[in-house]
Amino acid sequence: MPPQLTMKSPRPRKTNPVIKTKGAVRAKSGCYTCRIRRKKCDEKRINNEDGPCETCIRLKLKCLGFGAKRPDWLRENTRIQMLRDRIKAHLAAQGMIKGHAGSGSRTAVQEEILRLSDFRDGPEVSYGSPGSSASSSSAGSPRGREDSVESDHPHHHHYSAGRLVLPYSLSQAQSSFYPPHHYGGYERHGSTHSGWSPDLVVVKTEIVDEPCLYLLSELHESYSPTIGPQYEPPEEDMPGDIEHYSLQTTTPATRSSFSRDLYHAQFKIEDDPDPLFLEGDPIIMHFYPSTHLPFEFLDESLRHYVDNVVKIQYLLGDKNLLPQMIWRSIKCHEESHEAVTLLSRAYYGRQDNPSFSVLADTSVIGTIDSLKNSLSLKSKFSADDAMTALHVVSLYLFEGGRGRWDNFLAFAIQYVKNVLDNPTFMGSYSVALEAANPKDEFVVKTTIWFDVLAAITTQQPPMLMTYIRELFSPTRSYVGPEPGYSMLDPMGCTNTVLWALAETTYIAYWKRRHEEDGNLSVRELVRKVSEIEQHLQPLPRPYEPQKSSAEWSRFFASEMFRTGTKLFLKTVENGDFPLSPDIQESVNEAFKAIVEPKHQETDVKAAIVRSTVFPIFICGAFTLAEDQEKRRELRLQLMQNSGHEGVGNCATICNLLERLWDSRQVPNVPVEWRRYLRDAEILLV
Repeated sequence: MPPQLTMKSPRPRKTNPVIKTKGAVRAKSGCYTCRIRRKKCDEKRINNEDGPCETCIRLKLKCLGFGAKRPDWLRENTRIQMLRDRIKAHLAAQGMIKGHAGSGSRTAVQEEILRLSDFRDGPEVSYGSPGSSASSSSAGSPRGREDSVESDHPHHHHYSAGRLVLPYSLSQAQSSFYPPHHYGGYERHGSTHSGWSPDLVVVKTEIVDEPCLYLLSELHESYSPTIGPQYEPPEEDMPGDIEHYSLQTTTPATRSSFSRDLYHAQFKIEDDPDPLFLEGDPIIMHFYPSTHLPFEFLDESLRHYVDNVVKIQYLLGDKNLLPQMIWRSIKCHEESHEAVTLLSRAYYGRQDNPSFSVLADTSVIGTIDSLKNSLSLKSKFSADDAMTALHVVSLYLFEGGRGRWDNFLAFAIQYVKNVLDNPTFMGSYSVALEAANPKDEFVVKTTIWFDVLAAITTQQPPMLMTYIRELFSPTRSYVGPEPGYSMLDPMGCTNTVLWALAETTYIAYWKRRHEEDGNLSVRELVRKVSEIEQHLQPLPRPYEPQKSSAEWSRFFASEMFRTGTKLFLKTVENGDFPLSPDIQESVNEAFKAIVEPKHQETDVKAAIVRSTVFPIFICGAFTLAEDQEKRRELRLQLMQNSGHEGVGNCATICNLLERLWDSRQVPNVPVEWRRYLRDAEILLV
């Protein structure tokens, strides 16, 4: 008899357990606020059965009440996520995130109790095509687990890589600055990426009015000037997708914007799991920002400042690029935000009271000291750190150019050295500058300009003299086409004139040092002066037509700097004696360049004069007492074109000239313009 076969039931397949978020709780009861947070609720109500729970009171959160069935306004998954993100930002700012102390000082003012019911009737944030709401089920259709408030895993939400439509109250502030951008030079990615590796996460999304999301702090840290070039998105406006490239899995949106420490610290928010890298097909992870930057706390005056006053801060710079660049910095970098807040305060204070001085406020001095200490403690500067330093220098310029601007200029100089000394470019400063992103290029050029003009005041060689010689010397040799960078934007000065001005400050220092040692060679001095002077010859007339009023402004400014530099060079060669024929000839040439834009439009003249106080000052310093007409014209140039804003150092320079003129009783003595400038600690920018 054959053996009887017995049929065994198939063994059930082993399934992997669901990975739960650390600290996450699948709450079936409790208040809606705690269920949104995925945390246990103590369910102890204050005062009566309709009161808030003690957990929400302790965390300073608005308790949304209790109930077995969620109200309709809490059925949108994207709204739930938005509430959760706002709660995280609030708790982070209050120091209630596990493992991190809160911010001691915040620019964004937090409400005592975080209100969440504002989302009840507010506009929805939708993913998908513009005008469509988020993918949610209708009232009559069954809801999947992904729509549950009690979802165990925060990444179970099914967001499409579509357009993030911000609430109008938040998005309107940004619309004038940031049309969508496209990262040129990179191909678009679909749901898979053949070149994917665990070290690279590609985040593809199209976001309206959210420029900060692609300023990835990890990217800045990984591509620092000491390692490699920082990547900045192109500035040209191109509709379409934005592709974000990060070397890590976090984005700046996962960091709280309320605290400097929170922004730079790398810690895990208790509710967030580590991103899952699974074997098999590569994964494109679509991140929804887990911490919204507090747009509602961005003061209206800051938006106006960035949109309008930045054009006053850098009169000859790119009027489109600079506001965008500075806006990004203040949105994602707390020190930049604080520095621009001070600039805005100085500007609007002058509008109400022309004699207002923001530096007279002890709280402002405290903020400046705090910024100085914060930058001093950093072992490696970022471009935004350097921008912060330049903002503080501009603050002193807004106040007339007096003060300890040199401390902050030193921070920016250190960053410039890091950029240009990048070992990737094997010691070629020009190649490093050519390869720099727009923000680094702006920081490098602005810092070099401030450094050269500061050398006139301090009577020391520029700290970046070695770099200036290689970058701008007209005698340098190189293989291939000439470098494309130019100091005309944003400074209104040609590369050759900048080099000549820097070399003149160096020769002035060299001459003084040898005079003190008693071994000055006049022959060597004349040779050095001659080498520079040959590059300061006037341009042939008529002048080449310029394409726009902005280009005419830069052209006239460059002529003023050329003639002012030549006059400075002659004072080094002949001494500060105003009766010297060489000096008077240079004074006349400089004066003609100063008054030449007289018939230009008012805004063009103002931009030129307020950007060229150095040539006006040195021309006035050596104008003889009998030339009262010239002195009167120079005085009018400074006062009439100083602008209605009441900021800048035109008035300060005019007062300094008046003091200098009053102190000179006879013309056959040296003009002590250097001493007056050094004692006043004025930056001639």
